[in-house]
Amino acid sequence: MQPQEESFMKKYYTDEAWAKRTLIRKQTSAQTLEEYQKRWKQIFLEVEAGLDLDPASEAAQLLARRWVLLAEVVSEGDSEIKAGAINAWKDHQNWPLAEQDALFARWGLDSSNDRNASMKRVERVAKFIGQAIGRKYYGSLNSIRLALVEKSPDEGRSKRWVELFSDAESALAEDPASERAQGLVSRWTELMREAETGPGRNVGRLGDFREILQNQRSTYTPVAVVNQVARLYRVEQVSQFLERALALSKDRRDSA
Repeated sequence: MQPQEESFMKKYYTDEAWAKRTLIRKQTSAQTLEEYQKRWKQIFLEVEAGLDLDPASEAAQLLARRWVLLAEVVSEGDSEIKAGAINAWKDHQNWPLAEQDALFARWGLDSSNDRNASMKRVERVAKFIGQAIGRKYYGSLNSIRLALVEKSPDEGRSKRWVELFSDAESALAEDPASERAQGLVSRWTELMREAETGPGRNVGRLGDFREILQNQRSTYTPVAVVNQVARLYRVEQVSQFLERALALSKDRRDSA
């Protein structure tokens, strides 16, 4: 990113968000940045190929989840950085040509022949992702509201759920059969057993990771919607990882 672009884009962010964004970029290796670029190009093309999908469909939601989770990694999940990016996108038609070219390059587009066509491609993909995020948000709104008002009577156990979520999310690259993953499954199983036998508890497929949602108030602003959906996708990702690990644990016990 060129200094001129840096100066132009800064106006969309708070001073604190811009400082954090700059620090993240400085601390990210060139190899990692290149990997992000490859992943953005790949997901862009896959979403573009799926624009005829129903945004609420499983296939569309899988694409949206990959998109959102990649954005979470790149921004380190920082709400202020994401807010700045959303502000910038709202004004993308007024960006200088150099900044628009940088946007096209991110998705692997060549704007040298037809800039308008490239921008329309980006806008169609962005609109689709927005629709998929919206469907996820509104489809889950009731459960989010429940999570915001329903607190566990056992604060110690709630803390253990949050700690388990954090540990499991950091282990997503592990083999579900690994010792680390199986240790997480043991903790998950124990907490699920406690929750199921506790008074008035109703534990769903995602376990009791509802604490992860409780710090985000329900609101309809674009940033809040993105944050809520990112949390939901992260919870689903962790839960699916633990469920795979649990299935392997059961297979081992059955074959012993």
